[in-house]
Amino acid sequence: MHAVLIEVDVAGVDREQGITLLREQIVPAIKAQSGFQSGTWLTGGADSSGLSLTLWDTEENARAMADRFGPGSSPTASASVVRCEVREVAATA
Repeated sequence: MHAVLIEVDVAGVDREQGITLLREQIVPAIKAQSGFQSGTWLTGGADSSGLSLTLWDTEENARAMADRFGPGSSPTASASVVRCEVREVAATA
């Protein structure tokens, strides 16, 4: 199993609109990708960085996710991906 960690700059995003867009469009689009296992999305903190951690069945599917939503991509017009990492999962609980 592999994980994709994504950090998004959400400084220009209205909080409520961003959460609605996340729940109604972004999460369903990610869940529909091949190999999706689970995901957790965190709102922007004091530094305006939203985070997501998604789990994938294979490294290939995790990398496909990273290629689609990697640095420089914009999940919304006001947000941009600033970091994206693919890592092997060592353990889950």
